[in-house]
Amino acid sequence: MQFLTGEPLAEEIYDIIYKAEKELIIISPYISLDSYFKDKVFKTHLNNSEIHIIIGFGKNEENISNSVKQQDIEFFTQFPNISIVYIKDLHGKYYCNEKKAISTSMNLIDYSFINNIEFGTLGEKRLINNNGFYETSKKIILDILEEMGDTVFVKRPKYRKKLLFGKDYRGSDIKLDKISEMTIDSVGKRTRLSKFNSEFYVNSALKEDREKRNHVLKHRNNLQRNPKVLINDTEEGFCIRCKKSIPKNTEKPLCYDDYKTWEIYSDIYYAERYCHSCGKEHETSFAKPECKKCFVKNKGVKTSG
Repeated sequence: MQFLTGEPLAEEIYDIIYKAEKELIIISPYISLDSYFKDKVFKTHLNNSEIHIIIGFGKNEENISNSVKQQDIEFFTQFPNISIVYIKDLHGKYYCNEKKAISTSMNLIDYSFINNIEFGTLGEKRLINNNGFYETSKKIILDILEEMGDTVFVKRPKYRKKLLFGKDYRGSDIKLDKISEMTIDSVGKRTRLSKFNSEFYVNSALKEDREKRNHVLKHRNNLQRNPKVLINDTEEGFCIRCKKSIPKNTEKPLCYDDYKTWEIYSDIYYAERYCHSCGKEHETSFAKPECKKCFVKNKGVKTSG
């Protein structure tokens, strides 16, 4: 173990955050991030679904902004695999990744890192005799998060298993968001962190593939039953995301640029903004690209090849 203060302490905390690969635990009653924290330290994890970040903060249940600013909360909610836990009587500070841990007096506040006189104890994970500071402190912190914390925000990655090995990231889902509900009246309605898996495999990707196939087959069958509703290839349609003019085709309701973005996750039910047929603002999707009026008028069939 090492006892640290001043710049060596600050640098070790920076490194714990920056060099985390699989897990990052930050316990701090108060949080305030400057551009250095956001752009240089945390940003490396912004698109990394492999690392599970746990943020524990506390106090000021009547006004969450006194503990953490709204813009910092919004910054953290962008991460693909994150848990945010409120701990009412929190006073201690702790930083941990899969290799190192620091128990310290230093809040995750930019001012503290630059101006305050702070102390901290650093311990590293052991390969043998694993009952040292790192292992003991981490277990206690996880127990505190579970037994005394109220989980207020959870975002988790979803994966599609590859045929042989590995997995494909398929986006992240918000599993819980009750930050705006936090008041003194919410005490006693805790949500345990253990309720949420660190990642999940649903057959949603496979299911979506089947649904997309069924959607196409449905259009094809409708077309075979109703060939007279075909409209010539020159009829104008609209991109359901940006309203750009494109050939009318309910099976291809996105312009090329927006299709390439959509293709990353291929979510046929993702909410879009415009009707493919009339171009008016309506909630549509790849699966249902037309407003109700146009769908009824066109009988929901493909209009061009």
